[in-house]
Amino acid sequence: MAEFDNNNPDPNGLGSALIPPSSRPTEAGLEEGLLAKPTPQVASQPVQGPPDGPPFKRNVGGPRPPAPPKTPVSAFFNWPLVFLIAFFLSIGSCNYVVFTGLNSLSRPDALELLEKPGLGVLDIEGEIYDTRWAVETLREFEKNDYIKAVILRIDSPGGAVAPCQELYQALVEFSKPVVTSMGSVAASGGLYLAVAGNTVIANPGTITGSIGVIMETLEFDGAMEKLGIKSQVIISGPFKDMGSPFRPMKTEERELLQTMVTDVWEQFVRDVTSGRQNLTEPEVRKMADGRIFNGQQALDLGLIDELGGFQKAIDKALALGGITDDDPQLVYRDGRDDSLIRELLESKLGFLSSRRSVLGSSPSLKFLYRPGLF
Repeated sequence: MAEFDNNNPDPNGLGSALIPPSSRPTEAGLEEGLLAKPTPQVASQPVQGPPDGPPFKRNVGGPRPPAPPKTPVSAFFNWPLVFLIAFFLSIGSCNYVVFTGLNSLSRPDALELLEKPGLGVLDIEGEIYDTRWAVETLREFEKNDYIKAVILRIDSPGGAVAPCQELYQALVEFSKPVVTSMGSVAASGGLYLAVAGNTVIANPGTITGSIGVIMETLEFDGAMEKLGIKSQVIISGPFKDMGSPFRPMKTEERELLQTMVTDVWEQFVRDVTSGRQNLTEPEVRKMADGRIFNGQQALDLGLIDELGGFQKAIDKALALGGITDDDPQLVYRDGRDDSLIRELLESKLGFLSSRRSVLGSSPSLKFLYRPGLF
């Protein structure tokens, strides 16, 4: 039998098969081990668990298994996000209670608090898509005996045709004097409303004009074809999906829409001529090709009466209303939501804006001056 070599514990390449002589069992030990009874292994015994779950296992005589690690509470929450949400909720709550509460107390009662003759100010700002509030405001001004005249302040490039026509008609039927004051822009639908006033005042650099009608639509058929997307439509007549962005416009559809646009343009020319009685219809038609003018040019063309700012409009309204008070009270209406959060989102983030995008899928008629897409 070979002796164990400490320098080479595995001369035959058998791995751990060779062990030192001192650790080898003797023949007596082997014989005794064969006769010895094996030590029974303690197994986990099942214990009856809940009726709807698996049975528990009890480890009898063995080591206790380690307890599962506790998940920290912070793992369930994104604390920065939680604090951010809580912050905005608190701001919104305070804004609703304070600003909406103040608005409900002061704005509706402003007319009732008048104790002497004053002026109403109807402020039209931004693109025009809803004028119901303005029409209702004119009714309130009409009923209040202290309101002697109204200033129509316009800073708008126009908007949808129907709302502009509704407010124009309400201004024409208004029995008290109306002085129009143009701001930075009073073009297209803004000019349309302006000429309903008894006197029109603009700054020399005001952008106005743009007498015309526009209808916009987009076509996505090229992009859809590249993406492998198809649109299926079932219609009751050949013109039911006219203006669809999912296919090119047909020649007969374009002719039909052009006829409608031209008809509304005729309405625009007619109403401007009616509002500016110093102009004849041929004169209005000559400038009604969509071009814009500054305030000085508009004065030369007869579209406005005077050059000046808002203060000049106040002085003119006081004179027309027969008010001699040097400190008249002005009641403002602008149709805005007085929410601070809403104003922040509209002015800084562009959310909740009342402006409609040209990207809308359905075409609509607009008295709108749009120098760029955005």
